Amino acid sequence: MMRPYLTAITSLSCVLLSACTEVSIEDSDGLRKGQLIYAKECSACHGARGEGAGSASLGLGVVPPDLTGLTQRNDGYFPREFVSRFVTGRLEKDDPASPMPDFSTVGLRHVYPNGGADGEVLETDFANLLDYLEAIQK
Repeated sequence: MMRPYLTAITSLSCVLLSACTEVSIEDSDGLRKGQLIYAKECSACHGARGEGAGSASLGLGVVPPDLTGLTQRNDGYFPREFVSRFVTGRLEKDDPASPMPDFSTVGLRHVYPNGGADGEVLETDFANLLDYLEAIQK
């Protein structure tokens, strides 16, 4: 009599625990798209792994920030809204001459070299990029 009840509880516990596991980059289409956007638009300056040592960073005159430490530098919280506003130029930069492009103006020119998406940056593109950045946090 008690055995079916325990089996049901055990099964339910396994299902709930599996839902709590971290999603790997390979498990999500959105994360894969975010990784592609990052590779094409960000890695030249921020490095292939987001640690700030991309090939183009040598000629910038400033060191691009380590994007894998955003959560660590913000008390364990990924500053999604701040990053979104910074990348899309909706946040005033400390240095107006910063080499960081305003992607709402320049678009994702490496992802859409022919002006795809009507030359606009899709909201889902930025959401996918932010999901990827959140996934690479240390």
